[in-house]
Amino acid sequence: MAHTTQPAKQPLLSLDRIWIIAALTMFVLRPLLTPIPPNDFWWHMATGRLIIFQGAIPTLDSFSFTQAGVPFYNQSWLSQVVMYGLYQLGNIPLVLLVQAGVITFAYGLLLRLCIRRTQQLRLSVVIILIATLPLSFDNWVVRPQSYALPLFVVFLTILTEYRLGWNNRLWVLPLLMALWVNMHGSFVLGLALLGIIFVGEALKVIGRVLRQPPTNHAPEHPVTPTTPVLSKQYLVWGSLTALTILINPQGFEVIGYVRDLLGSSSVTSLVVEWAPPTIRDTNGLIFFVFLIGCGAIFTYARRHPDLTDALLFVAFLWLALGATRNIVWFGLVATPLIAVQAATLFSSAKPAHKTIGSPLLNRMIVGLLAFLIFLALPWIKPAVFPETVGALLSEGTPTQAVEALNNLEERPQRLFHEMGYGSYLIWEVPDQPVFIDPRIELYPFDQWADYINLGQANNAGQILRTYAIDGLLLSKERQTSLVDMVQDDPTWQNIYEDELTILFTKQGP
Repeated sequence: MAHTTQPAKQPLLSLDRIWIIAALTMFVLRPLLTPIPPNDFWWHMATGRLIIFQGAIPTLDSFSFTQAGVPFYNQSWLSQVVMYGLYQLGNIPLVLLVQAGVITFAYGLLLRLCIRRTQQLRLSVVIILIATLPLSFDNWVVRPQSYALPLFVVFLTILTEYRLGWNNRLWVLPLLMALWVNMHGSFVLGLALLGIIFVGEALKVIGRVLRQPPTNHAPEHPVTPTTPVLSKQYLVWGSLTALTILINPQGFEVIGYVRDLLGSSSVTSLVVEWAPPTIRDTNGLIFFVFLIGCGAIFTYARRHPDLTDALLFVAFLWLALGATRNIVWFGLVATPLIAVQAATLFSSAKPAHKTIGSPLLNRMIVGLLAFLIFLALPWIKPAVFPETVGALLSEGTPTQAVEALNNLEERPQRLFHEMGYGSYLIWEVPDQPVFIDPRIELYPFDQWADYINLGQANNAGQILRTYAIDGLLLSKERQTSLVDMVQDDPTWQNIYEDELTILFTKQGP
């Protein structure tokens, strides 16, 4: 009886899988080891709490004394409910753990897409670890945008696999959009992916038609160049996805919200992450180094980039050049193209025996990586790492100062404070109305100008009288001038002070 030789199975912990596990570990560790900054986190949590207890999405401001009762469009309500629900289930540690899972899923799926397109696992891992992740780290803080990252990558993956003829999962897109439009304003980028890919594939078909050699007579069976993206199916599911943005509490108004946000002078001129990137800061420098690397790869690649990939690259590069916060989306779109072009410089063939390695060493590596993740868990890391890394909340969170404020027998009614402190106050002392907070679009430009000027002690007396300020919760680092002025004024009493924060209350009229 003849015996057939069965192909040897690749061991569970081959070297290739070790590379993937190592990459996933990096995705997990960064968010786990990043303390939560106060700016965007706490007011979202407080709004989630408000939605749960009131059973309705707030439409008017109830957190500040300067804009109380003013209409406020709260688009990210579903993310806020999720964040508060996680907090109720497992406090800050669970919020951080889920954040690590969200980031790992998003960038793990991006890695999968790169590997599938290039068939070069290690090259894909290297590109994501040394290029894409440094470009993206600054956008991995806990806020609604984080929950939109995996939705964007799933959109990109489904559309890429469909246009390349690998899968047909377009039916998933409307379901994802129904979530996205209620979680973060970046849902418009999903529509941008649909439109840009359609245009890119259409241009390729037009180009192929124009390149066909002329003939003196029509062929018996003419062949029209086509692509899956130009099919009726793509049009139907794309249209349904676009219509799905109306599945939100305020329907068409969500479009106006995004338009008004992007057109707000307060947002575009005052928020650092809405400003164009510059080499004067670390994140901008990383971005431009990334672009230089892209240029080098495109120059030496052995084939021209796919037109649709190039169109996506250029469109999202334009967004990134306009605002630093868009760099993260550009990185997600650019990475597969960079991997595909870089793969043309290397051979994918490798001897089978070199992909296995030492089983014992592989187990030891995985064990070490698992141990590092264990140490980084938010229940463990405070006891293991220095406070700058082991703390769950960043040192800029005024926990003790706000506790001192809350313990006052008579708290200030019109408190001026650092912007990020306003976010924490909204959460920790909900009955303490704030002067301002990170809801940039809520507050008029003139109030932001007063906030900046008062923090710098410019025309301080007039501004304090205009808003009838009777308390000051100040950052000693960012509002030094005002701190120095008030310390020399006997009408202000120092109630609390630590290395970062100082609290004053007004004495007398």
